[in-house]
Amino acid sequence: MTNFFFKSVCRIFQESDRVLCRLDRKTLKIDDRFITKFRYILSNLRKGMSNSEARESLLFTPPHEVRGLTKLTRAAFAKSVKIPGLKVPKKEIARSQKIWKPLVLKLAALKPIAELSDRDPLKESHSLILLDPRKLKDLSTQQIEMLEGLGLNMEKPDQFEVELGYENWSVADVMRAVLPCEMDNVTSYTQVGHIAHLNLKPETLPFKNLIGEVILDKVPSVKTVVNKLNTIDNTYRNFSMELLAGEDNFVTQTKEHNCLFELDFSKVYWNSRLATEHQRIVDLIPKESVVYDVFAGVGPFAIPLAKKKHCIVFANDLNPASYTSLQKNITLNNIKQGCVNAWNLDGREFILTVMKKNLEERLEQLLDVQKKRNRTNSSESNTGNSDQSNLPFENTKNDKYQADVLRCSYVIMNLPAIAVEFLSSLRSFLHDTAFAACMETEPHLVRSLMPQVYCYAFSPKEDINTELKKCVEESLGCPVPDDYSTRLVRNVAPNKEMICISFKIWPELVLSSPNHRTVYKDRKRECGQDEACNKRQRLMTD
Repeated sequence: MTNFFFKSVCRIFQESDRVLCRLDRKTLKIDDRFITKFRYILSNLRKGMSNSEARESLLFTPPHEVRGLTKLTRAAFAKSVKIPGLKVPKKEIARSQKIWKPLVLKLAALKPIAELSDRDPLKESHSLILLDPRKLKDLSTQQIEMLEGLGLNMEKPDQFEVELGYENWSVADVMRAVLPCEMDNVTSYTQVGHIAHLNLKPETLPFKNLIGEVILDKVPSVKTVVNKLNTIDNTYRNFSMELLAGEDNFVTQTKEHNCLFELDFSKVYWNSRLATEHQRIVDLIPKESVVYDVFAGVGPFAIPLAKKKHCIVFANDLNPASYTSLQKNITLNNIKQGCVNAWNLDGREFILTVMKKNLEERLEQLLDVQKKRNRTNSSESNTGNSDQSNLPFENTKNDKYQADVLRCSYVIMNLPAIAVEFLSSLRSFLHDTAFAACMETEPHLVRSLMPQVYCYAFSPKEDINTELKKCVEESLGCPVPDDYSTRLVRNVAPNKEMICISFKIWPELVLSSPNHRTVYKDRKRECGQDEACNKRQRLMTD
């Protein structure tokens, strides 16, 4: 059987000039064409099966009569099968379980130890152990001897009739049995609290209600099943959805990295697949930093940064529902007052008001500390105690402002469809502040306050660095520093990647005159955004 499988694989790929995998931007990806090839392999594999192997492969699948059902009829999934069994004295079950336990039949809602029928004379003294026929092949000599010692005829084991039903089949079993053979199986979904969220392909829509009911039946923690209706193309980053099964309740709670989030899934954006990225950024940012979260949503960055890293977070989102959930989540996670400061503003307005004002305040504190230190050094010099006079500013101790003013700064811009467009707000936004004068006398202080930016974007292009760099430089109006970096976050679609570009803001960018700008002429914007993202850009700028 194994030899047949590998021969089939080798034959098909020898006859094909295509490859199974491709290396795309240092990421190994499955070629979509492999699905068709693999189906052909399975077809050949089934043809090469012996009659007994074919029967066993169909033994633990729903009846073929359910193929094409669009309305869930649970009774249609019942079938009677004959399964090998072993009669074991009840008093010997515990002692002999090392022999039979690895071989028992494992199906949902099916107990492998069953009672014998009323007609069996051993009903009172023995129990029936249901065995998986697939596991009775290729046993060692020792296993065979031990099973025969318990009374099992290995050449022709006793068969017992067992009734299987809808409750014994998994979600994958049901989907595989119902959907047409040429259609991809539907087993993946995203769960947010009690909500299961699917993104069904058009060809599976006739089966959508059945799919919803099956997931509702088989996953105890799911109370609501929804299907996404469109792309995220509106101002507030949420999408339309239809209820497939369960409760019409979209307010849910979910946990991520030991933080609790409450949200209305129909009104805000939440993606559980970004949990790894959220944790990555939280791990990168040092403790007690100052973070400006321009598109904070319900707080997947802001809450853990404040809770775990004791950061001061200025969190903003334009969506009123996200803003409400963010405030709720601050309370749910027992965040200290003042650690997360929430705003409901447009991203540009947030940068030009809240972020700008806080940077100015921190510069004033920094200059105040510097003046106090200079006075202290001068006093110590006059008294002859100048041991500390040559210490750098960063080593100053016991100053009540020092912990605040020396915090690292970070800007998070997690709105990949259009976040790059908001980088233009950084251009010259501090030119009319005390930073300009300070740059002449204390440039090192200005540079110490410049934040590190993490900006997210989508890119469908082959060369991520080149294309994304063009977009960023066009928005900033000048070249980015050589030490900028880009990182692949995740694959969103076959030709669409989510990227994070990172760079430290440099003084010349934010302090230059608004009229001074490097102009990029005759360059098309090739950010690679799809039609939905372009529509959303228009909505945000209207």
